[in-house]
Amino acid sequence: MWRRFLGAAAVVLLLGTAFMALPAQAQNGVPWTGQYYNNPTLSDPVALHRTDNTIAFNWGLGSPDAGVNADFFSVRWAQDVQLQAGTYRFFALADDNIRVTFNFHQTLIDTFATGQVGQLMTADVNVPASGSYHIQVDYREETGEAYAFVSYANAATNPQPNFNPPLPNPQLTNPWTVQYFSNTTMTGDPTAILSVSTPNHNWGTGQPVGSVPADNWSARFTSVQNLAAGTYTASLRMDDGARLFVNGQLLINQFGPATGQTYSATFTLPAGANTFQIDFVEFGGDAYLEFTLTQSGQIVPTPVPTLSGINVFSTATVTAYRLNIRSAPDPQAQIITRVNRNETYPVTGRSADGRWFQLLVNNQLGWGSGAFLFVPNEALVPVVDAPAPNPQPTTPPSTSFIVTASPFTVNIRSGPGTEYNRIGQIPAGRTAAVVGRNSNATWWNINYNGIVGWVVAEYAAIQAGANINAIPITG
Repeated sequence: MWRRFLGAAAVVLLLGTAFMALPAQAQNGVPWTGQYYNNPTLSDPVALHRTDNTIAFNWGLGSPDAGVNADFFSVRWAQDVQLQAGTYRFFALADDNIRVTFNFHQTLIDTFATGQVGQLMTADVNVPASGSYHIQVDYREETGEAYAFVSYANAATNPQPNFNPPLPNPQLTNPWTVQYFSNTTMTGDPTAILSVSTPNHNWGTGQPVGSVPADNWSARFTSVQNLAAGTYTASLRMDDGARLFVNGQLLINQFGPATGQTYSATFTLPAGANTFQIDFVEFGGDAYLEFTLTQSGQIVPTPVPTLSGINVFSTATVTAYRLNIRSAPDPQAQIITRVNRNETYPVTGRSADGRWFQLLVNNQLGWGSGAFLFVPNEALVPVVDAPAPNPQPTTPPSTSFIVTASPFTVNIRSGPGTEYNRIGQIPAGRTAAVVGRNSNATWWNINYNGIVGWVVAEYAAIQAGANINAIPITG
């Protein structure tokens, strides 16, 4: 009987082998709403709607649920979460593809088009003010292995992923011996003994072999597999019941009527030969057995490129309504961005006179006046060399045209493309002077309160009647 529920069995510590229950803690205490589709395009109808505490799934070669395909499926998770102002770091790892969107329109991570399968991706986002924010994660599985992991935290805490990504699934190359019994208790002599390549079968409503009835039968699968030492997770999904022994230890015991759940156990194995035994029982109706084994391991996350070799010594909270972040500890140095009251950023150093602090803002190092920053334990922050103040660059001449951020706040970037660093924002409804454009007018080169950069035309509407050809191509 195909059912649409997932579960995890609690596993106890047994002799000689360590076991742990699978984690089930919601990110920031807020669960994710998940919509699962039996296609890779997130197209209706929804095959499964459920609440997931975390996005930390390793389905291996299986599927998320009995009602969802093992291949060519997709998932959309969403949550609305309360965040304090500051910079947040996101981590994502998936096979095949994953996309993380912040507050409906800001794409932080997207491997749908790049094909970066199995790579740990990171991205930072600035939260301008404390409040409620919407986070959406889209996932796509085509064929083969399937897993999805996402976590995030305030960058001031120097976060790491809160998941253990999977190592390549162990190869169970040795054959299995299966003994079929014409009863549900595996008593007496087996009516058939066969060698099979895997214990995974979907018998439907028919007989497993000719000498065994279609209902009220049982089977025992055994195999010895040569594996590397490490931590493994085994899962069973079945109709009706099954139990799993590893090296003689009973790990999963659901030898009864079907519950529609997937049962998992996490344990450690020594290197070399390890014995697996799966007992299966069928009472009536559909009959299937799915067994997966995955190995977990720690990996070192790929750092955000601009953070290489940078140490964080404290945090700084902005006390001014709005504070300029400059290229050097000098009030005449170039403004590279602006930050807002109550936002918190990592501190990487201070000036020799102690009047300026070097901050990490949106993956850029810049200097903020200590008069408008609260920095705990500032005496522990080391003095760092500062570049000589650069002369203020000449501001490009503005045209007579303006653009308006609509309908959302729009990011200002250092170049005409989302791959360029964000250097500021234009709040929704505010205007900026146009100084240029790219060749196809999909990006505007603008000057907003002294910040010269680029905004995407889709969210920065130019005034009605503007002669695009009169705007010089500047990038």
